[in-house]
Amino acid sequence: MILVADSSALIALAICDSLELLEQLFGEVKVPQAVYNEVIEDSKPESKKLGAFLWDKVILVDQKDFSVELESLGIGEIEAMLLYEKINADWLLIDDERAKRKAKSKG
Repeated sequence: MILVADSSALIALAICDSLELLEQLFGEVKVPQAVYNEVIEDSKPESKKLGAFLWDKVILVDQKDFSVELESLGIGEIEAMLLYEKINADWLLIDDERAKRKAKSKG
């Protein structure tokens, strides 16, 4: 199975020393470049740990593919949804309520 994750959930799991649970539960973890860029910022908690965990899990997403209905979301959330569709992932791990509603409405 493939899981695409957004930044907030990754940061929370890194703080709890639980990133490895993602691979144990879902197998393969992928993130879009925007999410990777967010979590490796020096100001983010556990940025070094997240950089090490995610360095080989990043996939570029072409932002020209995003639809206008996603405009109100952050770039990480938009790219996570686009990546989910692009690679036909099994799971999307996203915590923002607006993003979840948009994802559900897109199927």
